[in-house]
Amino acid sequence: MKRDLPYVSDEEEQLREFRKDPNRATAYLNACIQVAFEENDPELVLTALAKVAKAHGITQVAKSVAVKRESLHRMLSRRGNPEWNSMFRVFKALHLRVKLELVPA
Repeated sequence: MKRDLPYVSDEEEQLREFRKDPNRATAYLNACIQVAFEENDPELVLTALAKVAKAHGITQVAKSVAVKRESLHRMLSRRGNPEWNSMFRVFKALHLRVKLELVPA
């Protein structure tokens, strides 16, 4: 008799991979930032940050950022409009450093 395996969504598997390998989460964020700049889609950065924050534990990240969990969800949603100060605190809570590079004209 065939046993049904438990269902795991692609997102759940991705979050599990991000928890196991922080470098993978960082590479994902960098790729999303690059695409966001190329396609002028800043909301993509927020949703990518939200996914990585979820992998780290949204409640724990919210505590580190000193905001309520619901506020962090709202801030990192596609409609979110976080202040720079809040974004820097999120980066710090996720142990990330932002680096810019010059794009050839």
